[in-house]
Amino acid sequence: MGKRGPQRGSHSYWHRSRAQRKVARIRTWNPVGKGLAGFAGYKAGMASAFMVDDSATPTEGQEIVVPVTVLEVPPMFVYSVVAYGKEMFGFKAIGESVATTVPKQLKRAIPVAKKSKASLDDLAAKNPVEYRVIAFTQPFKAGFGQKTPDVMEIALAGTPAEQLEYAKSVLGKEVKASDVLQLGEFLDTIAVTKGKGWQGIVKRFGVALGFHKSTQSRRHGGSIGGERQAKVMYTIPRAGQMGFHRRTDFNKRVLYLSTDSTNLPQAYRFYGVVKNEFLVLRGSIPGPAKRLVRLRRTLSRRQGNVKAPQVRFQ
Repeated sequence: MGKRGPQRGSHSYWHRSRAQRKVARIRTWNPVGKGLAGFAGYKAGMASAFMVDDSATPTEGQEIVVPVTVLEVPPMFVYSVVAYGKEMFGFKAIGESVATTVPKQLKRAIPVAKKSKASLDDLAAKNPVEYRVIAFTQPFKAGFGQKTPDVMEIALAGTPAEQLEYAKSVLGKEVKASDVLQLGEFLDTIAVTKGKGWQGIVKRFGVALGFHKSTQSRRHGGSIGGERQAKVMYTIPRAGQMGFHRRTDFNKRVLYLSTDSTNLPQAYRFYGVVKNEFLVLRGSIPGPAKRLVRLRRTLSRRQGNVKAPQVRFQ
């Protein structure tokens, strides 16, 4: 078909508006396991790696080249623990226990409480059905320019008793990615894609250019439907916002988690040098460099026995 190829881009997303915030909100968590049910990091860039294929494919047992994404994951600080009670239409926060000392950079993001109004034992006395933590990232330790922490709520896995026990051990402390994630497991990545502003239908959906002499314009598209213009289906390509959408990529496998970056590129374009613990995921993920990426244990498949992959870098 040459230059007049098929349209690109899925029409199943509606409406394609700008994301409300860069810190995406996660509504559903995987309660399997113990400890934090997710983490967060910053996208550094992409690279390639050699991996022994351990899936049921024709290349099983052979070494293949796979694209990988590098995320820098500085330790997160647990600011508070929130207890939730059950009500008619869902859950309701019934108490919060705040850490006594926090890094000074947190004042850039939220008003910091001088002292906690309740202890964890006071929260347990209210018989909550779930505990969650309010944690924030520490991008100032990464050194790529951002100073304001990103604050988010992260669920805890396990029963309420196990959640309370874990919350007591991490409140007011730093948590590393290696304490939460493990090699070989699958994660869901939630991030905001790269923004491209207002674009026409040719760039936004790949609509073919019109002929020179058939219309007065080459990039305006064809028919918009069989009825009057007041009724246009959302599947019809129209000009509008492109990019900066909240998107979730499922089943991204953890291939590498370490602080040793000697085998990876020492610096990434638009990001710089990775100084902290970093995470290597198979495939690509949404967003540009320096974009916050939230991670959670995947919802779409069972983890089972997690196998550590055999990976080496160029």
